[in-house]
Parts: sequence; C-alpha cells; structure tokens
Amino acid sequence: MSKKPSSGWLGPILLLLLGSLNILSGAFQLDSIFQGPDLPIEETESPHYHLTPFPIVVHIITGIIFNLLGPLQFAPAILKKWPQYHKWMGRILALSALGVAFTGMWMNEVFPVFGGFLKYSGVHLSAIGLVLSICLSIRFILRKNVHKHRIWMMRAIALGLGPATQRLIILPVFFAFGLPSELTIGLLVWGGYIINLGFVEWLFFKERNGQSNRIKASPVKS
Repeated sequence: MSKKPSSGWLGPILLLLLGSLNILSGAFQLDSIFQGPDLPIEETESPHYHLTPFPIVVHIITGIIFNLLGPLQFAPAILKKWPQYHKWMGRILALSALGVAFTGMWMNEVFPVFGGFLKYSGVHLSAIGLVLSICLSIRFILRKNVHKHRIWMMRAIALGLGPATQRLIILPVFFAFGLPSELTIGLLVWGGYIINLGFVEWLFFKERNGQSNRIKASPVKS
C-alpha cells in the first residue's frame, strides 16, 4: 500500500509548529527593540537590548530563518521534486545556523549573567554542538554520504529548536510557581537541549532496530 501524500509532511509541520514559538518570541523582541524603550534606557530591566542591539537582531533574524527552513529540509516532496531548492535552502540554513550559534555565544559572554553556570554552559555547548553538527553534515554531503548527512542535520535541528522546547517547559513552570530561580532557569536550558537530542537519538535507535529486524527476517538464499 502506498503512503498518503500528506504523510511525509507530518514531521516538518510539527517541527514548524514547535519552531513557531521561537519565531513569535523573536518577532516580539524585534518589535520591542525597534519601538524603543518606554523608560530611559538605564531604568529598563534589560538595557543591553537597546544599548547593544546588533547581536540580538542578527540572532533573531538568523534564528527565524533557521526555524522556517530547517523543517522544510525534511519534506520529501521538496527533496524529490525540487532538489535544487533543497540544496539552496540547505546553504542558507547552514549560514543562519552559524549566525545563531556565534551571536548566541557572543551575547552569553557579554550581556548580564542570569541562570548561573548551568545556563552559561548550556548555551555555549549547544552553540558549539550546532556549529559542529552543521560542519559534519556539510562534510558528509560533500562525500555523498546522505545517511550521515541526514543524521547530523537532524541533530542540528534538534539543537536549534532547543529554545522552543525550553519555552514549552518554562511557561507551565512560570504559571504554576511564578518567576523561576537561577537554578531552575539553568536546568530548563539544559532540559530543552537534552529532550530534543534524546528524541532524535531515540529515532535513530528505532531506525537501526528496524533495519536489523528486517535483515534477520529476510530469507537466506541458498
């Protein structure tokens, strides 16, 4: 029985819905930056948003591009019918991922600290992991190893969508317990990345198990 045409879109649509949390949050922050502060800058809660907006704006714009294009890289219809679009979107996605990662590390170093060491280390390691995943995915596709390219792209998307998963977790925590402590923020930052990467590794495990079972079940030719 052939698969329904829409079945290949379920994953990308779910990823787009998750990424929309990052996109909406980024759009709100951009609007806040462009509108300017209601109070004198020194009296605002986050004066760096208006004193040093460049890395924030670059981080948000590249993040929006990443969250929009990332899920589409896994749409079978685009890959099969328009492979050139897939390649060009991949190049733009790689550049946007680098923009997200490097501006994220920049802001993590320069802007006021919150969330303690857990948040600081989580942001840095996830950014490094994102750059590494993108570089490895490029390396493998240049070697025509589509399988490993796909694996590292999925890990890159998982890391890029980490903040969206963090937002999914932190909203109920905020409504239930109020403003989270620094320890809670740090744990939530790590939690978002661990949940996403854990899910991706679980998918790989299922895929390997399925392949192994099919090999065992296949008849042996005499």
